[in-house]
Amino acid sequence: MKAFHALAYGSVLSTYTLIVIGAVVRSTLSGDACPDWPTCNGQLIPQLTGKVLIEYTHRLFTLVVTAFVLLTTLTAWVRNRSSRGPLVFSTASFLALVVQIILGMVTVNTDLDPAVVTAHLAVATAVFGLVLVNAVLVRNLEVRAVRQG
Repeated sequence: MKAFHALAYGSVLSTYTLIVIGAVVRSTLSGDACPDWPTCNGQLIPQLTGKVLIEYTHRLFTLVVTAFVLLTTLTAWVRNRSSRGPLVFSTASFLALVVQIILGMVTVNTDLDPAVVTAHLAVATAVFGLVLVNAVLVRNLEVRAVRQG
C-alpha cells in the first residue's frame, strides 16, 4: 500500500510541477522555441540553451508525470482492483494525460493557437484535479487498512 501511496502522491507533485513549468514556458514566451514535435528544431535532443532549454524541460518533465501516472494506474489495476475509487480516478488520470500530451503536440503544430493553448491549460488543470482526488482516495485506503489492522 505504501508504494501505491507514494506513486499517487508523486503523480500530484509531478503534475503540479509540470503545470508550473508550463507557466514558465508561457511567461517567457518559450513555447515557439521548439517549432516542431516530437523533435525540437529537427533534433531529438536539441542544444539546450535559453528558451529551448525552458521549452524542452517542459517536454521532458512530461515523461516524469507519465511514469508516475502510468505506474499509479497499473498499481490500481494489478494490486488494488477491488478499490473502485482509485481504479476509476487513476485510469481517468492516465486517459486525461494522454489527451493532454496530444494537445501539447497540437499546441506546437498550430503555432500556439490561443484556443489550443487554453484547452491545453484546461486539461492540465483537470489532470491535476484527477490525480489529487486519486491521491486522497489512496490515502483513505491506507488509513482504513491501518484501522482494520
